Amino acid sequence: MIKKGFKRGITLIEVSIGVFIISILMAAVMNLFGAGMRGSTKGMAHLTNMEAAAILMSQIEYDLLRAVKLLDPSPGDSDKVARWEILTGNGNGTIIYNLVDNGIERKLDGGTGDQKYVYCKGLDVKLAFRHVTFAATPGSPEKAGMWVEVSVATPKKIGSSEEFKMKRLILCRNITAL
Repeated sequence: MIKKGFKRGITLIEVSIGVFIISILMAAVMNLFGAGMRGSTKGMAHLTNMEAAAILMSQIEYDLLRAVKLLDPSPGDSDKVARWEILTGNGNGTIIYNLVDNGIERKLDGGTGDQKYVYCKGLDVKLAFRHVTFAATPGSPEKAGMWVEVSVATPKKIGSSEEFKMKRLILCRNITAL
């Protein structure tokens, strides 16, 4: 029985138990939110790597389809640097792909000066070119092509990295004899 003049209040123990229950619920909600953010970040990194690799591979393919002479690597060899001649509006030019510290550099040495562009900036990139030849069949000349392998990864953060690899054989249509 409650005496007259006294009001029932909340005790310190009741407040402590309430705060403890709310903190457990908040910790669970924050953990779920953090897991969702980590998954989202990983997915975005994967998409960034796929896009960077696809753009680079598309440019390499475009350049190889215009190639008239493969200079490096020599037939049967692999290298991370490649050079070939292409036809430009001003005559022949040389395309050079080179692995540099901040990505992949594409350089066009042409009659109107050099044009440079760096692909995959800020990403960990690996690049390999392998010059291949295809035996001539009766009535057709020997053909040349290039195996191109690109690997793009996000920089390592706290031991994890997202990587995307792409490999493609590109036939050089304009090259008929080596």
